Amino acid sequence: MKEGFVVPAREKVAFGLGDFANNLSMTAINFYFIFFIVNVAGIPAVLAGVIYWVSRTVAACTDLLMGIVSDRTSSRFGRRRVYLLFGAIPLGIFFFLLWFIPGRALAGNFIYYLCAMLLFNVTFSLVTIPYNSLMPELTQSYDERTSISGFRMAFSFLGNLVAAAGVALIVDNLYPGRGSYPSSYPVMGIIFGAATSLFVLITFLGTKERIHAQAEKILGGFWNALRSLWKVREVRLMIILFVFNQVAADIFMAMVIFFLKDVVRIPDDITSIVMAIPLVIAVAAAPLWVFIGGKLGKKRAYVVGAIFFLIPLLMVLVAPVGNVSIVIVIAVLMGIGSSATQVLPWSMLPDVVEFDELANGVRREGFFMGITQLTYKASSALVILVATALIGAFGYIENNPTGTQPASALMAVRIVLGLGTAVFYVIAALFARFLPLTRERFEETKRLIEERKAKGA
Repeated sequence: MKEGFVVPAREKVAFGLGDFANNLSMTAINFYFIFFIVNVAGIPAVLAGVIYWVSRTVAACTDLLMGIVSDRTSSRFGRRRVYLLFGAIPLGIFFFLLWFIPGRALAGNFIYYLCAMLLFNVTFSLVTIPYNSLMPELTQSYDERTSISGFRMAFSFLGNLVAAAGVALIVDNLYPGRGSYPSSYPVMGIIFGAATSLFVLITFLGTKERIHAQAEKILGGFWNALRSLWKVREVRLMIILFVFNQVAADIFMAMVIFFLKDVVRIPDDITSIVMAIPLVIAVAAAPLWVFIGGKLGKKRAYVVGAIFFLIPLLMVLVAPVGNVSIVIVIAVLMGIGSSATQVLPWSMLPDVVEFDELANGVRREGFFMGITQLTYKASSALVILVATALIGAFGYIENNPTGTQPASALMAVRIVLGLGTAVFYVIAALFARFLPLTRERFEETKRLIEERKAKGA
């Protein structure tokens, strides 16, 4: 690939649509699935947390496996894109199955949703780990990766927007609210599942792998490979930063619908609007954070964004019941903050691949992404289990026909959403502060790799 090569805009769009699909499905799950199985299917909050914990922990392991497998794959479609082709249709089908209510028996429903989540998460690994490993193989340009990440995050936020607002639009506006949830949620599952499959296929058709590395085996065995990866300081700090950042986002997504429906009790017919506001703002703010990242450096820009996000999170603790204006202010501020905490970490993540290559002499994007996702999903599964157990322990009533929850459960929702999320963002910002990743170090690392390759030729 020529120095200074610019990836065509149409390919950046096609790549970004892959994250639209991923976020359309996963954001719908993160925002609504726990709420759905608790308040519609009648699964107690702690058991809902168990379903999330088990399925995500298994998914963490399959993420690692897919990273290893995709690094070793060789096909006429490349070593990443081939999995998008074969995983697209099953991903949409398993998404739909999550929103079907099989019966009224607690034990049967628990087993059904556990199996459905396992099937979806394993297939999600099959698609998303190769997808996340694809960007470093589109280009080696630091600035082009920032640009591609901007496209990706814009489509990611659009996927988040359609999921967050679209689910509420279908179940609360096109259908008449809570009373119709058993029929409206499955309809949403069909629509979103079909869209997910379609856009993953578009990503497969519209992208090209240009950085052709040989299919790699894990030299020296898994544990030696893991040790060699973890010894690279840039890799180690980036993984920790990323994990705390994403777990914070998961807490926010799992709890925010409980906050809106149960704590501040916004009307059903405006839920879609309130859910849409932070994501619209986040999409609009994405170019701003790309610009700030170019001026200050990605890690400094991230610290600024994470600290800014603390303002609306602390407002959650005192937001008055029924005050839609305050809720909208919180939503706007959250949109600005969440834009930074998604655009910047995802744009930094692929940059540490070169540091690993320089230190260990091998490109292994899939293994790196697999380890990253393993750490993140295992951590997230445990944290969400604790979060749901907490609201259950403080008295949250599943499938409550009155829609009224005890004051203790409502306070637990505020604390988990506000303080819990804030703590994880603060820790992520601290690790970002010490991450030795700059444009100059990245370019120097790339130059040293090229010199080594030239000497070995």
